[in-house]
Amino acid sequence: MGSPPVRRVLVTGGTKGIGRAVALRFASEGHRVTCVYKGDDKGRAECAEAARAKGLTLEFEKADAADPAAVLDLWKRLSAADREPDYLVNAAGMTRDAPLVFTSVTDFDAVLDSNLKSTFLMCQQGAKAMARRRFGRIVNFSSPAAILGHEGQAAYAAAKAGVLGLTRTLARELARYGVTVNAVSPGLVPTEMTSALSEKKVAELVAKTPLQRTGTPEEIAGAVRMLCDDLAGYMTGQCLCIDGGLT
Repeated sequence: MGSPPVRRVLVTGGTKGIGRAVALRFASEGHRVTCVYKGDDKGRAECAEAARAKGLTLEFEKADAADPAAVLDLWKRLSAADREPDYLVNAAGMTRDAPLVFTSVTDFDAVLDSNLKSTFLMCQQGAKAMARRRFGRIVNFSSPAAILGHEGQAAYAAAKAGVLGLTRTLARELARYGVTVNAVSPGLVPTEMTSALSEKKVAELVAKTPLQRTGTPEEIAGAVRMLCDDLAGYMTGQCLCIDGGLT
């Protein structure tokens, strides 16, 4: 048997947290990985250094994945350089937690833009390219909040529930082209996004988790990698919950 093909991988939110772990996982297997980031140049530098420390190379694209014009320009650059992805991983996201009655329209829109609109825009461009090539893998990021609801996360839960609906619909639309579309739903994973949680809140969430611990970015990256494997080619429209049994 020959060596497995080198794939082109695009990861939004790829310079931090789980996104970075996903990027490094694919790069460690020899794939050509591009990390899309919005504007944190420090995070980009740290991600590049983490890759160098492992003897790996990552490519970077600065773009706001929630901006239609920026996404279109990004895809034009990728196409011109023959870098359109075989695997698209939409890991970008953020949260602004508050009880619903105290959630401003500005914060609600920002959370939906970062989590849902960005996924929609990237999937839209990725779907066109992958359908044309009759191959592709798309992995989106949802959350247990979309399934269970979390107090103080109305905007985030709504956005992540939207990601699930988008994922399942796109899976049906792209199946005829040999493209699979799935989602992962990570439980509590210590990252910059979850660092604002108090120790008490973390302890409460861990207590509700059957495995009685938090997850790691690398564990989530492993699940994303599995969904992109050739052996997962019959799996589409699904949400893989990696949450220690929470849901």
